[in-house]
Amino acid sequence: MENEMILILVWAIIMTITLGILVVILLNLKKKHDLDIHDKENEIQEINLAIEKERVEQQEKFRTTIIQERSNANESSRHSLKGRIGEQMSPLFPEFYSKYQPSDARFLGSPIDYIIFKNMSEYDKKTKAEEVPIDVILVEIKSTKKAGLTEKEKAVRIAVEEGRVSFDVVRQNIEPQKELTQQQTKEKPPTKKLTREERHEKKELQKIEAKKDHPTAYEPWTISNDEFLKNYWNDESNKQSNDEKIDELCEKLDRSKGGIKSRLKKLGLD
Repeated sequence: MENEMILILVWAIIMTITLGILVVILLNLKKKHDLDIHDKENEIQEINLAIEKERVEQQEKFRTTIIQERSNANESSRHSLKGRIGEQMSPLFPEFYSKYQPSDARFLGSPIDYIIFKNMSEYDKKTKAEEVPIDVILVEIKSTKKAGLTEKEKAVRIAVEEGRVSFDVVRQNIEPQKELTQQQTKEKPPTKKLTREERHEKKELQKIEAKKDHPTAYEPWTISNDEFLKNYWNDESNKQSNDEKIDELCEKLDRSKGGIKSRLKKLGLD
């Protein structure tokens, strides 16, 4: 009996020690697990911070890029606009009018900015072609000293230098004559309503007819043309009548009377 009690006591002590050891091991495992979780949470937090920092940097870089692109686009647009305005305004600058009469200049824009018909402004209705020779000069406007010629502009200059320039007259048979019998002449067909295409074609034919006598008819008015028109019309020393002024302007600007009158009205000079 006494031996059994000793065995039970020994067993209890062993179990207690074993349980103690297990508890210690479990506590250490829990502590290690908690430390691992804490480390993982710190790593995740660091990763999230790095991601957020990268996102902010990318957004700032993207925003800066957009602002820069917009600025470059605006600058390019302003530069292009300044260039176009400068080309149109060139005849008003001393670098231009010290060499050429603005009224002799015709703006083309492409491939060459201006074609100059030197001495053309001296012509009137009584002037003969042999009396006042005209020099034809192609002028390209550059706003900066470093700006060079494009390949097309170089090609045009080479063509002029090599004498590959000529004059031609193309005569078009727009409305061929029709042989009408006496009966056909008396019996006129009813007026046909023109289609949009036919009206457009008729208008183009009218332009062609007008350009035979006035080469710049229906062409856009340049700033230099408007300035010349205003100065000539408002010149108090000019004692010509309005009709005489219009006739003279037709000769100097190669425009029809209708075109001159229409432009005067638009500029409030009629």
